[in-house]
Amino acid sequence: MDKVIQKTIGDTVCRIHKTADFTILSNGFIGSTNISCQAILLLAQAMSLPQNWNFTIKGLEKICAVGETAVRNMLKELETWGYLVRTKLMPSKETHGRIKYIYDFYEYSAKDTSVPQADVVMETYTAENATLYKVKKDSHFTVISNKLLRSKKLNPKQKGLLLKVLSLPNTWKFSVSGLVKICKEGKSAIKARLAELTELGYLVRTRLKSNESKSRGFEYIYEFFEIALSKEDAEKKSEKTRKNAKKSIKDLFPKKVKKSGKTGAYTAKKQHSGFRSSENPNAEIPQAEKQAQLNTNEKINKKKKLSYQDSISPSAPQRKFQKKFQHSFNVENVEKSEDERMMDDYTQKFEIYKGIIKQNIDFYEFASWLDRYCDDDEDGWAEAEQIVEATKPLESS
Repeated sequence: MDKVIQKTIGDTVCRIHKTADFTILSNGFIGSTNISCQAILLLAQAMSLPQNWNFTIKGLEKICAVGETAVRNMLKELETWGYLVRTKLMPSKETHGRIKYIYDFYEYSAKDTSVPQADVVMETYTAENATLYKVKKDSHFTVISNKLLRSKKLNPKQKGLLLKVLSLPNTWKFSVSGLVKICKEGKSAIKARLAELTELGYLVRTRLKSNESKSRGFEYIYEFFEIALSKEDAEKKSEKTRKNAKKSIKDLFPKKVKKSGKTGAYTAKKQHSGFRSSENPNAEIPQAEKQAQLNTNEKINKKKKLSYQDSISPSAPQRKFQKKFQHSFNVENVEKSEDERMMDDYTQKFEIYKGIIKQNIDFYEFASWLDRYCDDDEDGWAEAEQIVEATKPLESS
C-alpha cells in the first residue's frame, strides 16, 4: 500500500527560486479539505492582487479564466467556511446610484476545522473595494510565483492542486490516495487533474517496472515542476529517473544465477543465497518486512508442493521458480526442534509466494482496476493486498 511502501527513489518538487514577483501564502488555508482546490486558488489569487484592484465578478472571471457560474460557486465556498465576507451596498448609499459589493478576504478562518486551529496575528491590507486580512508570516507559509498564479495555461482546478503540492514538505511521498486525503475532491477528480498536469508538462510521472523497483512491483515516481517542461524534456527526465532507479537497486538484487554443466543445476555465490540448504544448514535467514501470524505447531507437508489454492493452476514462471528452489522447500531442511527458526523459514517462503502471486495475476493492473471502481473512501490497493495476503499456500498436519 502507498503509506507503507518505501519508494525506490524519492518524489521531487522543482520550485522557482523567488527573487521578485512572488506571493507569500499561509499553509493554513492551502491545506484545507473543506474547500475545493479551485476555491483555494481563488483566495490565493485575491491575496496576490495589488491594492488598487477593484474586485468584481467580471474581473475575477478574467484572472481565473473560467465562467461566471464557476466564480460564484468558488466565492460561495469561501463564504461558507469564513474566508470571505461580502457586504452589499444599496444604490441609496452610493453616489453613482448602483448596487456595490465590498469584499473582505481572510487568509485564516476559525470556521474551517480541517486546518490547524491556532492564535494567529492578522495584517490588514485595503484595496479599492476590498480588505485583505493576511496572516503574519513567521512560519508555515509557502512562497508562490505570481507567474504561476496568473497563468492562463492552467485552469483553477489544476493550479489549486499544484498549489497544494508546492506547499507540502520535501519528504512527502506522493500517491493518488494520499492526495485524495488532503483534498476535498474525490479520486476520479484527482486522477483527472494529474493526467492534465502531465499533459501540460507540470508533472512527470514515471512508472517503474517490477525489475526497477525495490518492492519488485510496479511503482510511480512523481516529479512536479513550477514551470512547465516540454514533452522532449519530460521524456528525458523520465528516462533519467528510470536509470537512477535501476542504479539504486543494483546492489540490492543480484543478477540471475547461471546454470552449470550437464545437470542444469543452479549455482550462486553464498552471499546471494537467502535459504538454508543441506550444505549450509546454519545460514542466517533474512527477516521478512511483514511476517504473517503463523501457527508454529503446523507442519509443512513434504509430499505436496506448496501452492496457492487447488483452484489456481501454477503458471510456467511459478513452476520454474518452484523447481529452482525445490531443495529449500524440503521439510528435511527445517530444524523442527527450533520453533522460531521454522516460523521464520516458513514466513520467508510465504513472502516469496506472495511475490509469485503478484506476478501471475499482474498485481499492478488488478489493483489499479480495483482502485478505479472503489468508492472515494475506499482504497483499492489495500483491498488487493488483503486478497494476496489471504491466498496462502496449502498446509497439512
